[in-house]
Amino acid sequence: MANTAAGPAKSHPRTHVVKLTVDARGNIDSVEPEEVSISKCKQEEVMWEINRDEYFTVDFGDKSPFYESQFSKDDPVSGLVQRRVLCDPGKKYKYTVRTKHDQKDPAIIVDQ
Repeated sequence: MANTAAGPAKSHPRTHVVKLTVDARGNIDSVEPEEVSISKCKQEEVMWEINRDEYFTVDFGDKSPFYESQFSKDDPVSGLVQRRVLCDPGKKYKYTVRTKHDQKDPAIIVDQ
């Protein structure tokens, strides 16, 4: 019989985890790593995790390398890089991570 108990999300081997660390007030102490290089050819994706029971959003605006431009605690996995996005290690896709009281602006780099 399959175990259906809810537990913490597990990352897939092709998933890069970005850890958000917030203090008790919801201020963002760190986003690690601040820059993530992902491989389009290896079909890698990003998953955002937070250390507290705090709601967060991730917003790429209109410059997302992914098919979606917004992610959150409820939907924390990016999915694949869009087909139209070219691999360019010199290009950074800036995004904003927000909690109720703070925000940071890390980046994603799409590599081969």
